Amino acid sequence: MQEAINKKEKLVHESIKLFVRKSYKGTTIQNITDKSGVSKGSFYWHFKNKQHLLAVILERYEKDNLDRLIGEVGAVEGDFRRKYKYFHKLSSEFAYLNRDLCVVFTTLAAEFSGTKTAPERKIKGVFQKYRTFLQDLIEQGKREGHVKQDLDSEMAAHLLNAMNIGNLLEWYMNYGDIDAQLLAKTYRDVTLTGILTREDR
Repeated sequence: MQEAINKKEKLVHESIKLFVRKSYKGTTIQNITDKSGVSKGSFYWHFKNKQHLLAVILERYEKDNLDRLIGEVGAVEGDFRRKYKYFHKLSSEFAYLNRDLCVVFTTLAAEFSGTKTAPERKIKGVFQKYRTFLQDLIEQGKREGHVKQDLDSEMAAHLLNAMNIGNLLEWYMNYGDIDAQLLAKTYRDVTLTGILTREDR
């Protein structure tokens, strides 16, 4: 049983790396099985097809990253600033420990953008869930008087999502040459400066 789990994890792990390097469309099942060191029969034991494997990867990102993030930040006692800083801590730690998973989600989002396919709908749904979480957090900050009242919460959530994607790619492209902790802290501080009231800066 453990061997089967290990083979499935190996297939997921290697396909993530291949999708980042070669794209989803440019990666074949043969590429995945060769890189994973397993047979095609083993691949089809765990996944119906490449689309099923893709769905598993997207679901893993949503559950392991976003759903956990929303749950843990929601359970934090305290005001907007405390929750916002904890949100940045958790998301930065997850990206650091799961670099390839985070980057593949971003690159898949670019690859499937505009295709009107099931993967695009899934990715858009994950981004929408993330933006709703951010929008609710910003609205809490407004109610508490920490966030500018005239800030458009929905547009701010879109911008924060876009900045997060760019921040992740910047770190990935400069991996080893950039201080990841300092980048994460600077990102948090810059975004907070932009949305906080003058008194809270």
